[in-house]
Parts: sequence; structure tokens; C-alpha cells
Amino acid sequence: MKRLVRCTAFWLAASFSMVTHAYAEEVAFIAILNVPAENAQAFDALANDMVEASASDDGLLIYEFARVGETVYGYERYVDAAAHARHEALIEPFIPQLVELAQFEKIVTLSKLTNSHQELFQSIGAEIGQPIAAASQGPSK
Repeated sequence: MKRLVRCTAFWLAASFSMVTHAYAEEVAFIAILNVPAENAQAFDALANDMVEASASDDGLLIYEFARVGETVYGYERYVDAAAHARHEALIEPFIPQLVELAQFEKIVTLSKLTNSHQELFQSIGAEIGQPIAAASQGPSK
């Protein structure tokens, strides 16, 4: 129950933080989750629901999941922090089930995150990586 409360608080606080600290640069990261085999089918259905709920936002560039055994990789990319905040608001109803089905292992950042966002990711047990190099041809959308 503590984990559920921490994760729900994380998503709510991250949404508020990203709205109040909007940057004019893309937000991108890879979330690495452990999903036990017995939760795989339910997690996959949940991931599909989350992607569907997010698809209508023009600020979303990429939001996808891939599985390798019990490890699930979620790749997220948004035009800016405000778009990421909108995404978090869209998926907030799914967070309690996500917390029950999966354990966050790492967040690999591909763009700069606010200090408060990094702290929030760490609060759910995710190890934080830092971007070291990047190249872009512009937004993919």
C-alpha cells in the first residue's frame, strides 16, 4: 500500500511540477520496469490502454513499450515539459494498476529533467541515468 501511495503521489507531483516548470525543449526518457511473468498479460493490456489514452495529445512524439522477458522498456518523448505534464494527467487513472503489476528499475533520461522530477523518479526506486550526447533531425512528428 505504501508503494501505491508513493507512486500515486509521484505522478501527481510530477504533473504539477512539470506544468509549473515548463521548458521549451523536448522531454525524453526510457523507463525500465520489471514485470513478473504472471503479470505480463495484464500489464500488456494496461500498456495498450495507456497508449490509447495518450494518443490524442499533439505534444506526444513517442510513447511505446517493448518487452524482453520480464523486462519492459517504455520510451517516452514529448515536444516539451508541458506536453509531458498533459500526458501524465492522461495516464494518472492507470497508475494504481501499473504500480500493482510492475516495479520501476531505472529511468534513463535522454533530456534534462528538473531536480524535483529526478527526486520523484528516485522515490519510486528508479535509478536515474543522465544524458551524455545527442543528435537530432528535429521533432519526429
